[in-house]
Amino acid sequence: MHYIDEGHGETILFSHPPLGSSFMYRDFFKELKNRYRCIAIDYPGFGLSIANETYKPTIEGQSTLLEKFIFRLKLKAVFLLGHDTGGPSAFGVAINYPELFKGLILTDTIIYPVSEYKRISNMLGIVGSHLFTWLNAKTNFLVKFTFKYGVRTRRLSRLERAEYGLMFGTSKKRRLITQMLYNLKESETFMRKIRQGFETTLNSKPTLLIYGENDPVKKLGIADRINRLMPNSKLFLINEEGHFPHEGQPKQMSEIIHIWIEGVPDTSASNTRVGLVSMS
Repeated sequence: MHYIDEGHGETILFSHPPLGSSFMYRDFFKELKNRYRCIAIDYPGFGLSIANETYKPTIEGQSTLLEKFIFRLKLKAVFLLGHDTGGPSAFGVAINYPELFKGLILTDTIIYPVSEYKRISNMLGIVGSHLFTWLNAKTNFLVKFTFKYGVRTRRLSRLERAEYGLMFGTSKKRRLITQMLYNLKESETFMRKIRQGFETTLNSKPTLLIYGENDPVKKLGIADRINRLMPNSKLFLINEEGHFPHEGQPKQMSEIIHIWIEGVPDTSASNTRVGLVSMS
């Protein structure tokens, strides 16, 4: 598993969505690495991490790998950030080992079974269909559309869009996107575990929620529902942004994260520094 590890101080660990990799957090690192140790992984098949031929991408599988990664690097007192399916993948570890995590950062993600939200379930059914999977594998539609029109408050540069295109430059990599998104619909049992974990084990954890104002997940009331559930949580909205405010307003999001972390009691953080680990 490839990962980026920069900076010193308390640790922020980034868990990326299917339409991304550690590359998505490059501007966060610029803003935060002078104050914090920032670590962003690439799940197998994404970014620079290589998946073997038998690897099947699932949210629960990513959670297991992230757990091994955290123990391999001996990380403690971690602020854990998850976006989209990267949220449940990350927070599954926090449910199993809450003592390792100082706080949770939810960005445009969900902690509930999608069966509770018919609109999301129907959308994921379309994304996971044979026709859409074939279309996306052939054309790279999701990446092209998302990073041309899905970022609302700034226009990505030609080089940035090209990087996302190269990131998903093969049909195999493009299928990983639709497989991971559809797995959110398939992972009913695991998502029930995530919901229950937030209701019990993680309920008192300091929690920061940052969502795009126009994110469909936010408009369904999910961010507000989580905010009501977590007594020690704060919710911030990024004006005019949708599901990917990370690319639209990374500086604003980084400042929100910094101010919030400053309000959480201090602990010491590990400074282990490694660039590549084998998860076999």
